[in-house]
Amino acid sequence: LKSLAQHGNQEPATHNALAKIYINESKDPQKFLLTNAFYDSRVVGKYCENRDPHLAYVAYKRGLCDKELVAVTNKNALFKSQARYLTERQSPELWALVLRE
Repeated sequence: LKSLAQHGNQEPATHNALAKIYINESKDPQKFLLTNAFYDSRVVGKYCENRDPHLAYVAYKRGLCDKELVAVTNKNALFKSQARYLTERQSPELWALVLRE
């Protein structure tokens, strides 16, 4: 898989699988999630939710998956991360969503 990615493969499925390997093997998964532009944030974020909620936050943040990010940060008391995301996004709709939760 790594060879495919290094040779220009941009298929999300390939990069999703690579992300899962990095996460399972603890091979600097946060760096992978921050630097890889081709994985599907929702797929990888969902995969991370029960393994490492902070990594789910990183994946959701990268993909601007607001609802999923709010849900995972509320469920796991990642309120500082949630507040940081809210101030970065500065979206009235997002603030409304958080205040409704």
